[in-house]
Amino acid sequence: MYILWVILCILFLISDKYENKNIYLVLALTSGFCSIISYKFGNDLKLTVLSFVGFYLCFNFLVNVILKKEEQDELRAKKLNNCIGKYATVTKDIGKKLSIDGIGQIKYNDELWRAKSINDKEIKAGRNVEIVSNENMILNVRVK
Repeated sequence: MYILWVILCILFLISDKYENKNIYLVLALTSGFCSIISYKFGNDLKLTVLSFVGFYLCFNFLVNVILKKEEQDELRAKKLNNCIGKYATVTKDIGKKLSIDGIGQIKYNDELWRAKSINDKEIKAGRNVEIVSNENMILNVRVK
């Protein structure tokens, strides 16, 4: 019976490659793990069905959580590109002498972002700064 699960896993992976729908990825993962259970514990139908339901629920949850996180990160990255040239307020001091790594925090459009000074100058909280660029989700700023 584990051979059937392996075949299903391969078919779902192929379907996912062409259709790119989350359900195929979830079913491929579920089938793969069910093939392992079936191989280790034999052809116990009750165990196989319980394994399928359990793995499906777990993988469905995990895949959706991961994909949702990726979508949020992409949205934040787009926002970063739109904020260059705009102004923000420092909420946590920026600069090497004011924080260990020189990274502080700014507030832009009611969102908090990590920020650092482009010329390593110290910038105290409350100052207005211009957003010059971004680098790995950290905004580079200078005093306005």
